[in-house]
Amino acid sequence: MSQLTEEQMHFLKQYDHLLQTMSEGFEYLEENIKEEAPPQVDQIFADIVQAMQQLNQGNQQLAAILDKPAQIQPLMEDFQDIVNMMTEWFEQNTVDGRFSLLNNRVVPTFESWRHSMHQLLKPYVSH
Repeated sequence: MSQLTEEQMHFLKQYDHLLQTMSEGFEYLEENIKEEAPPQVDQIFADIVQAMQQLNQGNQQLAAILDKPAQIQPLMEDFQDIVNMMTEWFEQNTVDGRFSLLNNRVVPTFESWRHSMHQLLKPYVSH
């Protein structure tokens, strides 16, 4: 493991923290998406979309810091798959459709990806 600067360590910790926060956001959506969904559901989804944009912007920096292309490239491809799945939210016109999309596809894929990413970051963020 090469020596990272304090700024790079901070970036990796923030990235890992954002993943955890997004997981909590998805959990909220899973619990609250129903016919009488609270108005926060749309806001939480919008926040997750914004967080995905932040991750997307940070991915190149992450790849440069860690310099492990063989490990990072598949994770970046999986990330893009999650982004593509999330765009289907706007195509779903029913609560059931959105619920199914989240519970059966987006959340399980995101959680698997988050776990893999956390394992990659763990040596850098668990101090």
